[in-house]
Amino acid sequence: MRIEHRTNAAEQGVTAAYNLLHPEARRPFAPMPYFWSDQYDMKVQAFGHLRGHDEIVVVEGEMSERRFLAIYRTGDRLAGALAVGMPPKVMRPWRQAIAMGTSWHEAIRAWAWATDADAKEIAHGEPSF
Repeated sequence: MRIEHRTNAAEQGVTAAYNLLHPEARRPFAPMPYFWSDQYDMKVQAFGHLRGHDEIVVVEGEMSERRFLAIYRTGDRLAGALAVGMPPKVMRPWRQAIAMGTSWHEAIRAWAWATDADAKEIAHGEPSF
């Protein structure tokens, strides 16, 4: 995947420096795609892979109000998150979970615990939005 973002150059440098200093433990350069944009009065943020998913669940806000956070499942993994009209801080825990390769069920359980939501139906893959 081609990622053209100003931070991509910095991330490449960090990986190159690490690999130079630790040749016995080299890491491939595999950045997680993300973007953000301010579209007039609306902030749009995305992290992870939002294509080829199996399910999308709105975990905060309402799409009809143009203010929501949706998470994406591919297989048994949390693959991406999309926030529209939300403050940047709502993405932080999801970014970390996606980068760590968190399973879908773990992500749903953590969300339910943090929000006191009943995620039983979602965790079993029944409803989405």
